[in-house]
Amino acid sequence: MLAITVLIVVWCLLIAVVQHIILPMLGRRVMGDGQTAVIWYFNLAYVHLIHRLKAVGVEIIPQSIKPGPIVVVANHQSPVDPLLIQSKCRFKIRWLMASEYMADSLSLVWELSEAIPVNRDGQDSTALRLALRHLKSGGVIGLFPEGRIEGGRTAIQPFNEGAGAMIAKTNAKVLLAMVDGTPTNDDIEDAMFERSHSTVRFFDFLSFPESMNGSEITSALRERFAEETGWPLVD
Repeated sequence: MLAITVLIVVWCLLIAVVQHIILPMLGRRVMGDGQTAVIWYFNLAYVHLIHRLKAVGVEIIPQSIKPGPIVVVANHQSPVDPLLIQSKCRFKIRWLMASEYMADSLSLVWELSEAIPVNRDGQDSTALRLALRHLKSGGVIGLFPEGRIEGGRTAIQPFNEGAGAMIAKTNAKVLLAMVDGTPTNDDIEDAMFERSHSTVRFFDFLSFPESMNGSEITSALRERFAEETGWPLVD
């Protein structure tokens, strides 16, 4: 009976240590809270084991867990792109994600990362308002201005005008990232476990003048991606 009591006490102490010491410590290192930090470390292991991720240009990424407001802008090749990019950023990125890619089996990931679902009909003002509010409060938003992953992996598709408008309205800094070599399957549950040799290259961390409007910023972003990748612009 004494042994059982001791085990219960030890178990309770262990839970208390995890909740009050280990999780807060992890949260101070990455992502800002303990639960999300645990997911971040699992994701870090996942992208290296399954996708053998190679990252370039990580030295330009802000190291603070609260560096915002920042908009992370990337080209789009695979449903796992957000996981690849997030693995190299200590701060939480709230991704604007197409609703159909947010599989129910990964609901915990979407909940903890606070992903913002987007209906891709061009009329989703709710998602835009949430993103703007988050940026104005000093948060980080991630987006793929090409929108869809269809249309070729070595070309720059047209950018959604909302990308530049979001940056212009908040005067947020912009972190540019290029993904390549990612899984070819468009279904997120299949892409998650399709082995790949993925690459993420962070190639610019910049601000745009307040005099530039959303349309000008969108065009400048697209030209910068074409310049960096050498890929053609597709209209």
